[in-house]
Amino acid sequence: MAKTGLLVVTNPSRVGRVLPDVQKYLLNKLYIQYLPTRLSRLLTPPSPPVAAPSPAVYSRAVIGMYSQTLGHNLDVAILLAYLKDPTQTIIRTKKSIDVVFFDQVLSNDEMNAFLKKCLANVSAGCAVVSLDNESSETPPVDTDANEAMYDNVVLGGTFDRLHAGHKILLSEAVLRCRRKLTVGVTDESMLKTKCLTELIASCEDRIADVLEVLQDLDPNIEYDVVPISDPFGPTIREPSFEMIVVSEETKAGGLKVNEAREAKSLKPLVVHSVDLLVTQIKQEQEEEDKVSSGNLRLRVLGTRLKKPEARPNLPPSPYIIGLTGGIASGKSSIGRRLEEMGAGLIDCDSLAHTLYEQGQPIKDKMVEFFGKDILDADGEINRKALGLLVFNDKAKLTALNNMVWPALWERTQHEIAKLHASGKNIIVVEAAVLLQAGWEQYCHEYWVCMIPPDEAVRRLKRRNNLPEDAARSRIAAQPSNSEQIKGATTILSTLWTYDFTQRQVIRAWKHLHNYLEEAGINKGNKL
Repeated sequence: MAKTGLLVVTNPSRVGRVLPDVQKYLLNKLYIQYLPTRLSRLLTPPSPPVAAPSPAVYSRAVIGMYSQTLGHNLDVAILLAYLKDPTQTIIRTKKSIDVVFFDQVLSNDEMNAFLKKCLANVSAGCAVVSLDNESSETPPVDTDANEAMYDNVVLGGTFDRLHAGHKILLSEAVLRCRRKLTVGVTDESMLKTKCLTELIASCEDRIADVLEVLQDLDPNIEYDVVPISDPFGPTIREPSFEMIVVSEETKAGGLKVNEAREAKSLKPLVVHSVDLLVTQIKQEQEEEDKVSSGNLRLRVLGTRLKKPEARPNLPPSPYIIGLTGGIASGKSSIGRRLEEMGAGLIDCDSLAHTLYEQGQPIKDKMVEFFGKDILDADGEINRKALGLLVFNDKAKLTALNNMVWPALWERTQHEIAKLHASGKNIIVVEAAVLLQAGWEQYCHEYWVCMIPPDEAVRRLKRRNNLPEDAARSRIAAQPSNSEQIKGATTILSTLWTYDFTQRQVIRAWKHLHNYLEEAGINKGNKL
């Protein structure tokens, strides 16, 4: 199948009907070129050139085409340069075109002439496909559009996992921009309230993605895509800006920009608001009713994010999965669900308790180092007293870890051997300290369960009856969610409903089995 295609449409209402046929040939990237007139106008431009309407009149058509692409799992970019200037008859794209689709029946001569005359970046052996999908419907024209054009336009956003809503927002700006478009991309300091913020791409990557899309939409204008660390960005400093493009949700922010500009004696901006892209296409009931990056991040939970690092030191069986996460993240409930589905489970926290029992060498070492104040009335280790002693003293915590971790992993290896001998070929090692102790090197891969820090505080206060400052201190002492997920193959979250957590775990289990089967590893434990 082809990687990149171009769909040439003369009526945008046909896009949704032809996409199923397009996907028979195409894997991922689809450019769309809308021709408001017949193809012959592009092949043989009239002389003298015919006066073109304002590009803004095509807003409705562009939005409608993006709406029709929802649910088709294609990376779509609707090209705008020709709509803005019909004398631009050469179509320029960042990616090389492997196949061209036409939404009408054309002769071979017409299609071949298009390949030769109109495409700047075309693969050798590019295929052409004529889709017989004629329609008598009249192409939409946005007669209510603000037809004015502006030299300098600005907009901002997070732009994570670029989707149709983002591309509509960017297109609305490009259609109204003559010379320079400035885009502010929020940096990490502005992401704290976002859903699953740890899964948001870096600011540098998001800037690169936005710039790549813009250069496809219209390569003829200047782009300045910059990081911003406050809601205003350059809008309250740059006098040359004339229009700001905002979404329905951020319209109030656009009005605040003008208040700030007025306070600085700068000319107010024309505020162009774009409606949210509503959708009923949901993969999870927890998703919003609009197209959003938050929905896309939600869909990542329970999937495989990357291939595991090679572990040549480990035998292929048993297949060891490390399961870790912050305190109160719900990893124990996930471990138990995996055990119900057939995995062997080792709870390292429970296993660690056995190291504190009478007669264990570790207990004697701990009493010798920390003193008898860590013992209760029965001479047993008082874990609460020990915790209060070490959590606020890094040196003492390090000393405790150096005593416990080696002995605990030795005990864990013994339990792995027992489970494998009993027939378990997939074994989950649940350990809060998996990464701190360096035990990930003994696992074929590791999964992370995460929740936002504020939710962890609420759970810890309720579960352990801790004051807030003590709860926050414990959470601050552990690696952050972002640090923990760096090498994880799968991420899960118990933030939502019990049912949603279960669906994540089932999805992760199925993906794991598919991976093991494709890799030729005997999975042993049945679904």
